[in-house]
Amino acid sequence: MQRTRLLPALALATFLLALPALLQGCAKARRAGAPLAVPAGGFELVLLHTNDTHTYIAGADASGRACFKEDGCYGGYARISQAIKDEKAKGGSVLALDAGDQMQGTIFFATGKAPLIASLQKRMPYDFSTLGNHEFDEGCPALARFLAELPYGVLACNLKPDKGCPLASAPVKPWAVREFQGVKVGVFGIANDEPVGTSDACKSTKFLDRRQAAQQAVRELEARGCRIIVAVTHIGLEDDLALARSVDGIDVIVGGHSHSYLGPETNGGLKEKPEGPYPLVASSPSGKPVLVVTAKFQTRYLGRLDVAFDAEGKACAWQGGPILLGPDAPRDPEISALVAPKGEELERLRKDRLFENGVDMPDGIEACRQGECLAGILAADAFLEFGRPHGATIALMHAGGVRSSLPSGWVSRGDMLSVHPFASHVAVKEITGATIIEALENSVADGHDGAYLLQPAGLSFVLDMRRPSGHRLVKAEAMGADGRMHALNPKARYCVAMADFLARGSGGHPMLGRGRTIALSDETERELVERHAARISPLRTIGTGRFEILR
Repeated sequence: MQRTRLLPALALATFLLALPALLQGCAKARRAGAPLAVPAGGFELVLLHTNDTHTYIAGADASGRACFKEDGCYGGYARISQAIKDEKAKGGSVLALDAGDQMQGTIFFATGKAPLIASLQKRMPYDFSTLGNHEFDEGCPALARFLAELPYGVLACNLKPDKGCPLASAPVKPWAVREFQGVKVGVFGIANDEPVGTSDACKSTKFLDRRQAAQQAVRELEARGCRIIVAVTHIGLEDDLALARSVDGIDVIVGGHSHSYLGPETNGGLKEKPEGPYPLVASSPSGKPVLVVTAKFQTRYLGRLDVAFDAEGKACAWQGGPILLGPDAPRDPEISALVAPKGEELERLRKDRLFENGVDMPDGIEACRQGECLAGILAADAFLEFGRPHGATIALMHAGGVRSSLPSGWVSRGDMLSVHPFASHVAVKEITGATIIEALENSVADGHDGAYLLQPAGLSFVLDMRRPSGHRLVKAEAMGADGRMHALNPKARYCVAMADFLARGSGGHPMLGRGRTIALSDETERELVERHAARISPLRTIGTGRFEILR
């Protein structure tokens, strides 16, 4: 899941705030490629990391769409695996970490689910990982079975399920210790703590306060002689920075969840929108530097951070960045041998043409979480088409449900499974205008991610991000019986079509769980969209201007 993007100014401000601490002692960033100067009694650690791989097992193309075959693509499990193995073979002090959300996102998951991912992950050379929110998408029993197959450690010091939860006996530890050259390195995990409200975690899945759990993990690791401590988290870049500034003893945070890119604007020929330099440097409560890194998503990058520590365990020098795993990057043959037949099996779904798309507008995971997008609008229109016979005049599609972009030209069943991999159905609910207003405010509330954004049909609104959280809705209008837009009435009742996931109060919108359910589709949301799009194919235009976000 992606969180609201940090402005470059915020990343710069974070760096500037930490600068006084960095100028003390030997702490400084080094030119990429230059050897790190390790002081006497010091230690050098290499961290390799991924996050939000989202089952892009064959990688992604230059536009970010999932590949079925590895050839000509960027990233993928085989390229990540081989890069880690090659670095470990050099014999240095190397830790390979994954910051969660290995599940969900492509047709590979839609057809193979957790067993397919487990068959690959148990061959990946990671040392440790933590749990993202999408690890819970098939429920706690499925997650417990998945975790039992992993050969590497899964860490989550904030996960404390009740005895009735299947995860209570799952192989998840709060922290672990690795020793290199007589130096103990402690690693602890912070799992995403939102899956009870945003995914299908059971109600007995409980989480501790992040900061308190992290502080306790640091104390326990220090008591075991660890003078270097690394956190692997799935809470998003903004919250990673807050954790770094509030908990003493952490040296490096390897994060995920926000799909953030840190590094140069051009990387291996691909254009990126960096949220700051790699690494971002925060200052702990005691003034020590804390290095914060993340590696976007979709497996295209393998993050690499080299850190030199002094004898006291303080970071002195560092270098690194996101390494683009291009089409020519070496691949692990064992992983490729598993990916290839699955990709060939899925190729038939790409031959099943459904409709023709001629609409040129922003689309895909990132676009749908920032403003109007094609897949979101098309889904909302399809939901409303289903809901009209049941009295619906409004439809809502949550941005987090869009996992890829619709290609130009013919759209296949495989494409649609990539865009809509979830198996949600569509419900029509009767709710008040006040509830709709609350949901719109909630969609852009502080601390909420772009996945909360709602793509509408039969509803228009303006949100002003410059206003205080909870007071950002400037205008909202709904379609009336006369076919015209009228101001949304907080006291009136409206029939709204939405994914049953939202209608149950999940997806981070608990208020949408209120009200009376009138109808539930037999078809999944993807099937409804396919039927709607086929009816109006070829798509040449689509109604835009439904909402505006002022920034």
